[in-house]
Formats: sequence, structure tokens, C-alpha cells
Amino acid sequence: MREDLGRPVKLQRLLAATPDLPTTLSDPAACIHAASVPAWHRLNDGISLSVYDRLPRGTLMGWERIGADYLGCQIHRPEYEQICIETKVEGWQCDISDVHGFGASKSKLTDFSSTDAMVERNSRAMIDEITPEKLAENLAHDEIRILHRTKTTDHFACYQWDGRLWLINSGGSHHFAAAKYIAARLPQRVPLQADLRVYTLNEEAISSLRRDFEMFVVPNRTEFSNGFFGAMRSFGATWYWHGMPSTFNHTRAILLPRSERRSMRVADELAKAGVVDLGRVLSDAATNQAEPLDRQHYVSADRPRLRM
Repeated sequence: MREDLGRPVKLQRLLAATPDLPTTLSDPAACIHAASVPAWHRLNDGISLSVYDRLPRGTLMGWERIGADYLGCQIHRPEYEQICIETKVEGWQCDISDVHGFGASKSKLTDFSSTDAMVERNSRAMIDEITPEKLAENLAHDEIRILHRTKTTDHFACYQWDGRLWLINSGGSHHFAAAKYIAARLPQRVPLQADLRVYTLNEEAISSLRRDFEMFVVPNRTEFSNGFFGAMRSFGATWYWHGMPSTFNHTRAILLPRSERRSMRVADELAKAGVVDLGRVLSDAATNQAEPLDRQHYVSADRPRLRM
């Protein structure tokens, strides 16, 4: 009776019984692994229905009440295809000191806060002499593909909501890090040139989503998911969901249409429980993005250009 009158009792009980509701999303780890940066450019890449079947990006699965039935439904929001603007710059230039970390390595990149720390622990022989000759020896390593391959998929990347420069590589991380280590201590510039991909959050796409939905982040656990579905079905509220970036893979996004009164009642309860407001997170990330990178510029080792 209380739910018929507009009070989502089962949802209130579920939220009260869930002590680990996500109230914040963690900042990027202080490490040298590019995958530690939240991949907002891949938000809602598409929901896997099976090993062979995947919904298009921007398609949301959900549930709605139609008459006496509570039925599954889908909608498509093109904003997810536009959530991030990717800019490709061929032959972009920088100094080796600008590179914060890597896409891949034989070492566990999440264990290190700097490339210096990695090479000091795992590759001491590569930095046993701080000389131009040792620098040249490390730079000559064939696996540093941006130096030695005419055609390579290795490239630089910058996620503007993060602000650091990454080398998305297939190998050579230790020799690259050793060269960076030695160059900083000589000191000596090491100019680099490779394709750059810059990812920038699209404030207009985010604002469009926020105009139509309240967006939250909830646990992605079977027990909570089953309880949430049951509570929403009992209350008869419309809702949609999609996955989160891999750094937050223990959660999922819930979208509640502003046009639905009962959905907004659910949004009120989630807000009162302190659940993460995904719309606010995305808007803040877009607002606080780093300044655009210059297209052709060498950067002094003692004057870093990229900022957090």
C-alpha cells in the first residue's frame, strides 16, 4: 500500500541493508599503468548478451511498467557514441621526460609510482652508468618501436581528464625507462616523435544525458542486483543500466528518466543514501580537464607542460 502511494519501501530497506554503497569513485592510482586511468572514452561500449552477441554502443537495457506488467526494454542514446572526442595528431613531438608511464610491460606497472622506481628495482644493470654511451645503448633497443619501426601501432596517448602523457607500447618499457632515468641525470634531452591520440570528454553529450536522466553508480553484485530489480519491480519505476570502465568494474551505472515520477522518487532515495552521482562525476571530469597539448613542441625536462 505504501508503495502504491509513492514510497519505495523495498528500495529503502535494500539501501539501509547495504553498508558498502559506493559514495565516491576512487582517483586514478598513483602508478605508471595507463589502464589505471578511468576509461571514460569507453563508457557504455556495449552490453554483452553472450559470447557472440553484443548490443551497439549507447544501447541501454532496462525495465518499465506497462499496464500490470513489468517488462524489459531497450533505448538507444547516441550521446555515448559522442561522450569523448578523439583527436589524432601524426608525428607529435615531445621530450622523453614528458612520458609518465606505459600501456604494457613485463613488470607489474601498478606496483610503481614512477618509471624511475621500476627501473631501479627491476633493471639496475640498465642504469649502472650515467653516461651518454649508456643512454645511447638503451635507446638503441629495438623494442622501443617509436624509435625503430617505420610502421607501428605504438603511440602516445593523453586522456584530458587525467592530463598525463602515456606511451601505449607493445614492448621496450624497461629500456625506455632506463633511458629516461639516465637522460634526467646527465641532463640531456631526448626528443621523441610518434602519433598522439588525445581523448577529451564532450561536455555537451554529458549535459544532454543529465537533462534526461539522473545517473548513479551502484554495486555490481548478484545479491544487490537481484534486490534492486525486485525493489524496482515492486515500485513500478522505469530504469536503465550499463557497465562502468574497468577501473570501476565492481559497479554499474543506473539511469533514471527525469520524465518518470516514480523514477525520480527512486533518485531521491539514492541521493539521500549518498550513492555516487555519475552525472556529477562526468561533468566535473569534463570541467577540470587539462589544457590541450601543443601539436609540435619540445618540452624542457625542468618545465613539465602536462598537468593533473
